[in-house]
Amino acid sequence: MTTNQDWIQRDLSVLWHPCTQMKDHERLPLIPIRRGQGVWLEDFEGQRYLDAISSWWVNIFGHANPRINARVT
Repeated sequence: MTTNQDWIQRDLSVLWHPCTQMKDHERLPLIPIRRGQGVWLEDFEGQRYLDAISSWWVNIFGHANPRINARVT
């Protein structure tokens, strides 16, 4: 799978999103994320997005924080 659309189709066919209203799930614009770095997310086609709704850990440390990665790998 190489494109966003490939990943969206797979997501819709095999994953259950328990915190998502299922009636809205297929209508919302899904964005499959390939990686994160700092405050940025990147999809499978190279488009970058500012992560403005990240979780607590990401708010504090960013995605793929090098110090945290070094400790857990």
